[in-house]
Amino acid sequence: MRMLEGPQLQTLPTNQGGPLNRIRLATLLLLTALFSSTTRAQFPPAPGTGPGLPETIEAIDAARVTTRILYITAHPDDESSAILTYLARGLHADVALLSITRGEGGQNALGPEQAPQLGLIRTQELLAATRGYGVKLYFTRAKDFGFSKTPEETEKIWGEPVLEDMVRVIREFRPNIVINGWGGVHGGHGHHQLSGIWTPKAVKLAADPKFLPDPQFPAWDASGSGVKILDVERGSDNPKGYLLPVDDISPLYGKSWREIGLDAFSNHRSQGISAFLSSPFLRRPLALLPEDGSKLDPASLAHPLVQVFDQKFCSENQDFCDRLKKTDADLISARESALELNWPEASDKLEQARVSLLSLFPPCDILNYPWPVDKARLYQLGHSYGQLENALFLALGFDAAAEAERSDVVLGETVKVTVRIRCRPGVTCPIKGVFYFDPSQKMKNLDGNFGDGVTFDYPVSKDHERDKFPEELNPTPRPAGTLHVITSGSICLQTRAVPIVRTEATSTHVERVPLRIVPAYTLAVEPGQSIEVRNQSHKPFDVYLRVHSYSTKSAKVSVGLDTPDGFTSSAPVEVSFDGVGDQYAKLTVTPPAKLAPGNFTITAYAKRGDEKFSTSLEPLPTMPSILWSEPAQTVVHAFDINVPANLRVGYISAEGEMIPEALKRLGIAVEMLDANALTFGDLSKYSAIVVGVRAYELRPELASANKRLLDYVSGGGTLVVQYNRDFIWNKFLPAPYHATIGNPTPRITDETAEVKFLKPDDPLLNTPNKITAADFENWVQERGLYYWSDFDAKYTPLLSMHDPGEKDLNGGLVYTPLGKGVYIYTGLAFFRELPDGVPGAYRLFVNLLSVAQAAH
Repeated sequence: MRMLEGPQLQTLPTNQGGPLNRIRLATLLLLTALFSSTTRAQFPPAPGTGPGLPETIEAIDAARVTTRILYITAHPDDESSAILTYLARGLHADVALLSITRGEGGQNALGPEQAPQLGLIRTQELLAATRGYGVKLYFTRAKDFGFSKTPEETEKIWGEPVLEDMVRVIREFRPNIVINGWGGVHGGHGHHQLSGIWTPKAVKLAADPKFLPDPQFPAWDASGSGVKILDVERGSDNPKGYLLPVDDISPLYGKSWREIGLDAFSNHRSQGISAFLSSPFLRRPLALLPEDGSKLDPASLAHPLVQVFDQKFCSENQDFCDRLKKTDADLISARESALELNWPEASDKLEQARVSLLSLFPPCDILNYPWPVDKARLYQLGHSYGQLENALFLALGFDAAAEAERSDVVLGETVKVTVRIRCRPGVTCPIKGVFYFDPSQKMKNLDGNFGDGVTFDYPVSKDHERDKFPEELNPTPRPAGTLHVITSGSICLQTRAVPIVRTEATSTHVERVPLRIVPAYTLAVEPGQSIEVRNQSHKPFDVYLRVHSYSTKSAKVSVGLDTPDGFTSSAPVEVSFDGVGDQYAKLTVTPPAKLAPGNFTITAYAKRGDEKFSTSLEPLPTMPSILWSEPAQTVVHAFDINVPANLRVGYISAEGEMIPEALKRLGIAVEMLDANALTFGDLSKYSAIVVGVRAYELRPELASANKRLLDYVSGGGTLVVQYNRDFIWNKFLPAPYHATIGNPTPRITDETAEVKFLKPDDPLLNTPNKITAADFENWVQERGLYYWSDFDAKYTPLLSMHDPGEKDLNGGLVYTPLGKGVYIYTGLAFFRELPDGVPGAYRLFVNLLSVAQAAH
C-alpha cells in the first residue's frame, strides 16, 4: 500500500470541466510528477513507535540535501543495515532499498509458513527494518525459487519482466546514485550474482527513452549527469573504496549508525537473525567503490540544497538563488528552534522556508509558463520540498488519523470511519478541508470538528484511487480507503493523504491494519488435505466448514461442495447470517470404489442468490494481521503406500513444521516432544523419533538431550535427523560418529536432478515400500540441502545426485547401525515435499520410520 506525504496537488472542485480547470490540471500533473519521487511515503509505524524530536531534526536536515540513493539487492536480509542507516540518518540523503525478491524461497524459524506465505512475512519484516534504517522500500515481481547455483539459471526463471521492474523502480525513485549490493560478486547464490549483473544493466536501460516508454515515468539518467553506480566492499579488513564512518556516534540517538542499523536488522526474525547479530562479519569495515574505477567524492553522497543552482544560473537569476539561500537559512533557524522545543517558532520558520522554496516552481495554474528553472533542477527542488513539508508537519505535531470500525470490508458496502486531526498547542493547524473520492471518482467534502472526531460512512469501491505505478513493486497493497486533508492553497490545493486503518491489538502487540476489501463470505475447510491409499477400501469422510460473513447484511446462504468425477457429496445445507459472524456446516464426501493415482480437488462454496464464493481467508499463524487467501478446497492425494500398523512417532519440531500433520494423514500416531519429554520422558515407547529441521539450532535443550537420543537408538530405536545448518551442526557434532557439513554447504537445487541408488537392495529402500526412480518425480523447489560432506566409513550412504555440471553428492541420506537401533541423517527436503503431497516422499519417509519394526 502507499500513502502520499507532502504535496499532492489537487484542483478545487469548482469550474469542473472548464478551460481554466483543464489548464490548472495539466500543470498540476507536471508538478505532481516533480514531487512524486519523494512524497510517496509508505505505511506509518505502529502506535507508540512514531516520530519524535530526532525524526523532526532529521527531516529538517534531509530538506537541505538533494541526493537520492537507491540500494539494490536480491533478498530481504541481504542489505547492509549500517550503510543504509548512515546514508539516510547520518548524511540525510533520500534513500530507498530495492529487494528484487520477497524471500519466499527461504526457511522459516518462527512457524509453518513456507513459499508465498513466508514471502508475506518477510515483506513485513523488511518493511519494519527499513523504517528503522529511515529508507523507502520497493520490490520486483521476481520469484524466490530457493537457492540457485548460477546466474544463468536465475535469469532463465526471472526473465525480462524482472529487469523491467528494476527499470520502473529506478524511474520512479530517480536516484543520483545506485548502490549495487552484489556488484562484483561472481560466486555463491545465483540470485546474488544476477542482482549484481543486472543492476548496471537496469541503470542503463532506465536512461533509454526507447525502453518501456511511459510519460508518467520517463527515462532517467540523473538529469543528464548519469547515475553513479557504487559497489559495496564488506568482506575485507582493508577495503580499497571510500570507508564509511558507520561506527561514529549519532548526535541525536547516542548510538553508532551501525548499532542503529543492527537494531532494525533484527526484525528479520523468521531467518533467525538474532543469532548472528554478534557475528564479526557484521562488524567489519564498510566501503563504497565506484564501478567505473574512479575515486568516490564523499560530497556526492549528500549534495546540499544551496548548490542546486550553479554560478552561471545565479549570475542570470540572482533572485532565485537568493530565495534558495533564504530557504536554507530558514531551515537552519527552524532546526535551532526545534532543538529548543520552541515549536511555534520552528513551524513558522519552516513555513517561511516552504513558501520560499515553492516560489522557485512555476505557477501551477498557468500552462507553459516560461520559467528559468529546468526540469532537472525542479526534480531536485521537488525532493527537498517533500522533505521540507514532512519536517513542517512534524514540527506542527500534525496528526491525521482515519480509524475504521473494522479492517475487512465488502465491495459495495460502507464502513464507519472516524477522522481526527490534531496539532501541537500554540501552532496554527493547517486544515483547510477534508475530502475523499466516491466510487464515481467525485470529491466528497467532510465537515465538522476534526479535533473531536468526525464519523461518517465510507463507501468501499475497488478503484477508489488510481495509481499507475505497479502495486506489486510496493511492499504492501494500497489501502482500500484514503482521505485527503487540504493543507494549503486557494487555486491549487496541496493535500496530505491519510490511509484508512484499523488499530488491531493482541496480548503481545498493536498494529495498524489497512482497510482491505474481502469477499462477502469465506470458508475455512477442514481437512485441507486428505490421503486415500489406493490398495485400501475408501470410506466416506467428513468435511467441516466454517463459513464467515464479512457482509453486514442479513442473508441466507447455501453451503456445499463441488466434487470431481467419481466423488459424491451430501446435499448442500443452508445457514443464516444477521451480519458479520460465523456459521458451521458438516458435509460428507464419498470417494469412488476405485481411484486412479493423482490429486483430486474438492471445492467448498457459499451461494447467496446468483453469487458464489469459494475463497478461504485465514490469518497467518506467525503474523495474524496478514490474511492468506487461497481457494477453499480439500485436496485428496491418492497413491499406493504401505504403512506398518502401530507406528508411534515422537517428533522434535523447531519451526512449526507441517510434517507431523502430514504423517497423521496416513494414520500414524505422532506425539510432539517438548523439553520435559526429551529430558525425562520414556523414549522407548516410540517406533521412531524425528528431529525436525534446524532443531539443534532452535531447540536449546536438544544439545543436552542428545545423549538420551543416542541411548534410545542403542536400545533399539530409530532416530531420523533432518537437516541442520552447518555452523550449528559442526559445533555440536551430535551424530554418533564423525560427520560434518562443508562450506559451501552441499545442496541439490534442481528438483528434477537424477537420483542414483547406491544400495538398491538396502532395506531402507525396500521395506515396507519399494523405492524407485519414480518416487523422485514431481518434487518441488529442490532435492535437499545441508548434506553431509565428510563422514565416517561406519555410515552407509544410500543415494547420490548432482546439480547440472557438478559432481555427485552422497550425503543426503545416510545411516548407521548403533547398538540395537539405527541412526539416520537426511538432508532431503521432506519438509517441502510431504506438505505438497508428493507420493514418493511419503513412501521413503515411512520407510525411514519403519526400520525398527522391520527389524523386529
